[in-house]
This record gives sequence, C-alpha cells and structure tokens, in this order.
Amino acid sequence: MGLFKKILSVSFKEKSVFRFDYIVNTLYSFFSIVLKVSLWKGLYGTGGGAINGIVLNDMIVYSILSSFTQGITNTSVMNDLNSSVLDGSISSNLLLPIGLKKYMFINSVTKNIFLTVYGIVPSVLAAMLFFGFHPDIRFSNFILYLFSVIMGILINFLYNFLFGSSVIWLRNSFFLKNINSVLLNLFSGALVPLWFFPQGLKAISDFLPFRYIVFEPIAILLNTKSHEETLFVLAMQLFWITALFCAVTLIWHRGRTKIMIQGG
Repeated sequence: MGLFKKILSVSFKEKSVFRFDYIVNTLYSFFSIVLKVSLWKGLYGTGGGAINGIVLNDMIVYSILSSFTQGITNTSVMNDLNSSVLDGSISSNLLLPIGLKKYMFINSVTKNIFLTVYGIVPSVLAAMLFFGFHPDIRFSNFILYLFSVIMGILINFLYNFLFGSSVIWLRNSFFLKNINSVLLNLFSGALVPLWFFPQGLKAISDFLPFRYIVFEPIAILLNTKSHEETLFVLAMQLFWITALFCAVTLIWHRGRTKIMIQGG
C-alpha cells in the first residue's frame, strides 16, 4: 500500500507539470459528450419517442455515463510497453522488485485516477448540468456498478498488456493502437450501446471481452438487467480476468526470455 501511495504521488507530481494538457483533455471530453448527445437528439428527432424501448433521456444518461466509465477503465499500457521496448527502458524495468506487470498496473491506475479527477469528472459534471441528468439509480446497483467497473479495469489492462506484448516479436506494435481503438470503441458500447447492435454484431460481442469494460457496468447501474443477468455479467467478467491473466502469464514468460536473449 505504501508503494502504491508513493507511485501515485510521483505520478501526480509528474502530470501536474503539464496542466494545460489536462485542461485541453477536459474540454475535449466535454465536447465529445456534447457531440454524442447531439447525435442522439438528432436521431430521436423532436418527437422523442422510444427506440427499441430506449427513450432519449436514457441515451443522454448513457452518453454521460459511458464517457465516465470509458475514462476510468482506460489504460495506456499498450503504448507504454511499445515505448519501453523501443527506447530500451524495459531492461531496467524488468529489474524492478515488484515485477513489471504489477508496476505497469499501478502506474496505469494512478494515471487513470489523475485523468478521472482532473479531466473526466469536470467534463461529466459540466455535461450533467448542461443537459440535465435524470437517472433512476438504486444504491445496490451503484455498488454492483463499482465492482463491475473494477473488473472492467482489470479486463482492459490484461487485454492491452497481452496484445501490447507483441512488440517483443514485432519490435514496433504502434499500429495495434489504432486496431485496438476501433475494436474497443465499437464492441465496448462506448459509442453506441449494444441495445442498438444488429444481431450479427451482438453475436460477435458475446465472444469478446470488450462489452464487459463499458456497456455491461452501465447496464447494471441503470437497472436494465435482472438479478440473474447481473450475476451472469459478474461471472463472465471473472472468467475473462482469469483467461486473460493466464494468457498474459504464458505469453509474458516466453516474451521475457526472448528479451533477455536479445539483450533488450
């Protein structure tokens, strides 16, 4: 716990130097929400009738919550791995007493805390005041949402670490960032909730971990799932965490050996 506080403190000091970047990020996050809500208002039209049982107010709430959830579950570990291999700093990071994976996870969490406090929360609060925020949220659903978000953070980190490890063999996996961004935005429900997916895309999303990062936690918070469905979502999140952790352990063991052989 002491190590986590130390890394958190150092991370906050590093990032506080670039305050202007986070002011820009806050504005970008706010206008991103404005754009999404405006698009939904345009799609619903002046009548504001329900589409697939979802009314306009639900989509305004979803757009605001998706921006917050996507921000807090975000991770830059894929880019961090790529950069550390390219500049050779991974060789010294491998000597860390807490292990590289744990260090990168703590570093990722501290970045998210900083971004959430100084970037995401202000933009979300501004959007709530600007558009109005009328959700029907129960306290029990909020607690379950928090548990689901924590597991979403772990899923996104492990997935990004797994595919970010490909830099060991490819030497530069920068292009994977764009592929990952498309997959995550599409299948996580960050842009369009899975309620509106055609049957084919819905079927694909069932076999991918992305929906459990953004869409499912929000669906739990908004009480759109039964008790049994909520338990199933939490169970699936545990499954993906376990599967990805095993895959990361296997791939990283092989990759670390290759780095040492190459003298990286």
